[in-house]
Amino acid sequence: MAYRAVLFDFDGVVAETLPYHVCAWQQVFSKFQVKIEYEDIALQEGQGAHLIVGALAKQKGLKLSRAELDALMAEKKEIYNQITRARINPETGALISQLKNNNVPLALVTGAVMENLIPVTGEAFLKLFDAIITGDATPKNKPHPDPYLLAAKKLDVAPADCIVIENAPLGIRAARSAGMFCIALKTTIQNEALLAEADLIVESIARIPSRLLPVEK
Repeated sequence: MAYRAVLFDFDGVVAETLPYHVCAWQQVFSKFQVKIEYEDIALQEGQGAHLIVGALAKQKGLKLSRAELDALMAEKKEIYNQITRARINPETGALISQLKNNNVPLALVTGAVMENLIPVTGEAFLKLFDAIITGDATPKNKPHPDPYLLAAKKLDVAPADCIVIENAPLGIRAARSAGMFCIALKTTIQNEALLAEADLIVESIARIPSRLLPVEK
């Protein structure tokens, strides 16, 4: 069956941003002489930065106040926006354009804030989406279903009629908890065991079966 609406995660799906996020987190935590690994960020991806910074501090044994965590988060965002060279994944961009031309309801559902999206996509690309749910749009972020449920509500489409394209364990859990069909891309995590909650795991956008997507007029 083809689903009525398609919901996209951003980091690792629309754009390959993770290496720049990792680098920025590494820089802000280097002052504490702790090492942030790629997988530390890959497994936390999907949450808002205010949750990631707390999780990283706890994981590394750092006892920091909320004010200190907020300062680290602000510093990280500034560094990321300075260093990022990420751009829209051509395959994803082509699929989004095709779906838009077929009047398919589209949503972008991300733990990132708008300030992190625009330097990568530009404003014109974001206008292709009928709904954009950023990390500050709901009280509970991924892995809770709230961001995906809000997206479905804004699209006026039942959750069961939505297909989600994700790449992170927390995002996959959020989509499945929302009652949506979830495809996991192996763009940032190769270990399929970590993506096992998804309904389908594929190597890339190009590997998604066309029968699942409302791409035919």
